[in-house]
Amino acid sequence: MHSRYSNVFLFTNMKNATDYFPSILLGVTIIISVSGIPSEVFGHARTSFIFGTSIMILLTCVSAWNTFRKNIKLSWPNILYLCVLSLYLIDFKHPGSLFNTGSFCLLLLYATLICLRQIHYTIIFNSCLCAAVLLAGWGYLQYFKCIPSNSPFFLLTGPFHNPAILAIMLSLLLGIMLNGLILFYSSLKKSRFFLVIVITAIIFCLPVLALTYARAACISLFISILYCLYIRFPHPFCTKNVIRFGGILLFIVLSAGASYFLKPKSADGRLLIWKVSWRMIKDAPLTGFGKGGFAANYLYYQAEYMKSSASAEERKLAGDTHLAFNEPLRITVEHGAVGLLIYLAFIIRMLLPPKESHLVTLACKSLLTGVVTWGLFGYPDQIFPLLTLSVIGIACILNKNEKHVHTTNSVKNKVAAITLCCFATFLLSGRLWGQWQPYHNLYTCFKKNTKRNVGCPNSILQFKDRLKDDIGFCYYYCQSVQKEHPDTALHMIRFLEKNFPTPGLLMIKGDCLKKKNQWKEAENAYKLAADMMPSLQAPRGKLAFLYNETGRRKEALAIAHEILTEDVKVYGFDTFRLHRELKRIFEDEFK
Repeated sequence: MHSRYSNVFLFTNMKNATDYFPSILLGVTIIISVSGIPSEVFGHARTSFIFGTSIMILLTCVSAWNTFRKNIKLSWPNILYLCVLSLYLIDFKHPGSLFNTGSFCLLLLYATLICLRQIHYTIIFNSCLCAAVLLAGWGYLQYFKCIPSNSPFFLLTGPFHNPAILAIMLSLLLGIMLNGLILFYSSLKKSRFFLVIVITAIIFCLPVLALTYARAACISLFISILYCLYIRFPHPFCTKNVIRFGGILLFIVLSAGASYFLKPKSADGRLLIWKVSWRMIKDAPLTGFGKGGFAANYLYYQAEYMKSSASAEERKLAGDTHLAFNEPLRITVEHGAVGLLIYLAFIIRMLLPPKESHLVTLACKSLLTGVVTWGLFGYPDQIFPLLTLSVIGIACILNKNEKHVHTTNSVKNKVAAITLCCFATFLLSGRLWGQWQPYHNLYTCFKKNTKRNVGCPNSILQFKDRLKDDIGFCYYYCQSVQKEHPDTALHMIRFLEKNFPTPGLLMIKGDCLKKKNQWKEAENAYKLAADMMPSLQAPRGKLAFLYNETGRRKEALAIAHEILTEDVKVYGFDTFRLHRELKRIFEDEFK
């Protein structure tokens, strides 16, 4: 182990030094994808992750061309896996989105890694260790208020906007380190200094994971370790292992049960989402609603459920969500039973313990076990850093597995592989370069002007055609032009209604229709917004104002009385302004 580390860092064998470059760049890719880079570089945390990771992926691919295997082998399973990943990652309805560009880069990375003659996993492990320490350090700095959180609602977010994402990324990295100890302990103990570093890093990171209070991330970590222990001890039915596995399983069950009582409202909210999602599945059981179909249709189904069958408690729980919080469920909604079967077959094939396998492969399978487990409660398809780790893990598994491969003309295959990689790298580099300026301007402007309610400057509007697939830009555009150009805003609103409806969007639609004196259409928009999220007072307030303006004062008064007398979850400034305006309009009635 020690000699391997010497070769990695000192390049004592200069003849093969170039073999290390792809692994080093891959390690940097992991660090950037997980820990992020300052958002100021690309204007926004979201763009920083995707742009930063994609650039490192392209550099990794360029450095790898000289280190491809002499015999590039064609494998039908690998080709099928690439097709499955493509269907999972790419939204073919909106090919111009930034997330799609990042996803294409991930597919290129997958193809490159399975063609490498060698991946230096020691470097990859070190990179994961560094990423975990950086992520935990970010969390500590936020906890002690040395640096600000990225969310007004949570103290610990790391470089992300939500503690759940910080928790799962930290959980996966901790899983890599802990499972590394289990699988490679005999090698690690030969280098006691490094062993101490690994154990210290684990101890350093665990408190941050605990401080996130993320139940699903903790469960995914336990399941990942349990899977690794099963692999490490292949005779699970001897007395010692029965006690060991039974204890771990009991701990996981108790933790899962306790997690419900820790945040019961959150758990009940997810149960509501799954309940409504089942209605969607029944309407399209075989083929589903297509990629992005959950976000495009869920709130409409929730609105219908709120009107017809929801209990009083469910009406309070209903939120403005576009996430299923269950990956198999989302896949079933979007791709039907066919998509679910393909997903399950892929996961089983990836996680099935082979009779003989490299320890690195088993470590990668443990990583994927954690990802799949968290996917039962989270949204892995929306987190680019998590997708990056997953694709790297899958590619490493396939890179090691060469037994089922069929070879053809190796020279032709290598030339074809390098040519395709060069062409794809060139195209994606141009695409990233073309997207950087508009996205940078968009999020920089958004950050500066959102709080001031300032409209889009011409520097943003000129990118309308290039950013038409970006949901954030479309919302920003609608908000900016609705007052002066309601017709223009309505055109963009129709696009958003089909792809990403929200109560806020429908309120903007209602406001635009009011300006055009289309009172009935505006009323329907406000009603739909209120049905989507009954606990939200703003759409009902707009409905009360509309009724008052059109002479339906009794109906307006009834809504105003309902708003002013009900309990409010969060009494913010917007709620205060709404209540003040209702009291002013109906001053005589409320005396």
